[in-house]
Amino acid sequence: MKSKWFRFTPPLAACVAGTLGTSHSLAQADDQDLIQDRNRLSVAARFSFGVRAQVENLSVPSLPAGEYHDGFVKPDISGSADNKTWYWGYQTDNQVVGDDLQMHQVIGSPSDGQSATSDSGLQAGFEVVYARELGRFNLGKRRVRWGFEVGISSLNSKLETQDQFAGTVSVLTDSFHLNGVVPPVAPYSGTYNGPGPLLDASPYASSSASAAATSDVHSTVDSLLVGLKLGPFVEIPITPKINFNFSAGAAGLGAFTDFKFQESAMVPSYPDLTLSRSGEISKDSFVVGAYAEATFSYALSDFLSLYAGGQYQYLGDIHVSTGGKEATLQFDQAFEAVVGLRTSF
Repeated sequence: MKSKWFRFTPPLAACVAGTLGTSHSLAQADDQDLIQDRNRLSVAARFSFGVRAQVENLSVPSLPAGEYHDGFVKPDISGSADNKTWYWGYQTDNQVVGDDLQMHQVIGSPSDGQSATSDSGLQAGFEVVYARELGRFNLGKRRVRWGFEVGISSLNSKLETQDQFAGTVSVLTDSFHLNGVVPPVAPYSGTYNGPGPLLDASPYASSSASAAATSDVHSTVDSLLVGLKLGPFVEIPITPKINFNFSAGAAGLGAFTDFKFQESAMVPSYPDLTLSRSGEISKDSFVVGAYAEATFSYALSDFLSLYAGGQYQYLGDIHVSTGGKEATLQFDQAFEAVVGLRTSF
């Protein structure tokens, strides 16, 4: 019996070579999908909700020595060693009572210990994110991409509070002897160098009384918020064109804040008192925390996609204070919606 040898004909050799070549090409393609289009650049609009500012009204600072809400009595250039001074002034004729001049100082404010909160509502900003794909893995039948991203964002937040408070205050009345001097017509303001009509440099009597009062406080917290984020991401395909994206990691926020306030008060039983004060301060702060973001993307082409979703950042509070007022920027209830375009290259 003769053995039959398998004959390796040229057509068969070509077929086998083609099959091997195709398998090798597929393997190369599968490897190359890890190194092609691994860079991503995203530009998005950010819409922030829930950034809040709480303004705490602390105790009103006392007036400097010799100053009142309706005038002043201070030592003049001589030092007033003889208890006489021409460096004084007053606001209304009602302060002249017989041979006395009465000065008043309001201690405290109806706003003391009270607070007001302003919610930002909707505010718009932008962000730019660069991401680098580092690899892919199988999740069931899905091919999941993963990598790291870094982003920077900007948002201008302006928060305002406008409140009226009612309560009681203490009114200190200091009485000074005129010693027969006829005071100039009010309003009058003497000079440090003088000369001018002389007044006792210290009061001969003081009294204090409680009085009803109201105060209006308007404050503004204007901040440029610059955010940074760094963390890993995963991209899970849902359909050939739709992907689910999730990222989380470390976040930082630089706040360049201008805080200012104006307060005016009225004491009905002392209608001639002028009670107003204001303050303004600028402060730069930086806080750190964490972020998490989830988005869906739709492929418009091989290299361009549209995406939308939401982001939450866990960040510490930012405090700014001046003149007995403290403003606190709070982010614990803040949420951001993002809509943007992403390109891969």
